[in-house]
Amino acid sequence: MALEYKIFDEGLTVIAVISGNITANELSDYAFWLITNHGTKLKAGLRHLMLVRDVKNIQLTEQDIHRFAHINLTYGLGRGKIHTAIVSQDKEVKKLASLHKTLSQIANIEVNQFDTPSDALDWLGVDSAQARAYAEKMMK
Repeated sequence: MALEYKIFDEGLTVIAVISGNITANELSDYAFWLITNHGTKLKAGLRHLMLVRDVKNIQLTEQDIHRFAHINLTYGLGRGKIHTAIVSQDKEVKKLASLHKTLSQIANIEVNQFDTPSDALDWLGVDSAQARAYAEKMMK
């Protein structure tokens, strides 16, 4: 899987681009990176955008989503509310994102799904032209 991320707005916004083969281990590593860097590189009130494109294979199960919820709840305590927007056209990704949305509520993470980066950034309240240009470019 290719997972790359970029930090914007002095640590308030993170845009992650996920493509290729989506694996639970890499997403877990990324979740721990977010948790570890919250309060240092990343600010409270984080706005998190996940752009999923060019999916070849999804090696991620509903059980993995439950494990991520447990990670968020256990290790993410005290970090404040996070808003996560997921942009994807893939039906399986949308199904897993819906489960993630439901399970994330108890961990103080608000998740929503979108078809376009523009709608997702509007929901997140991201006004940065640089972040918007990057998101649009990465979804092409």
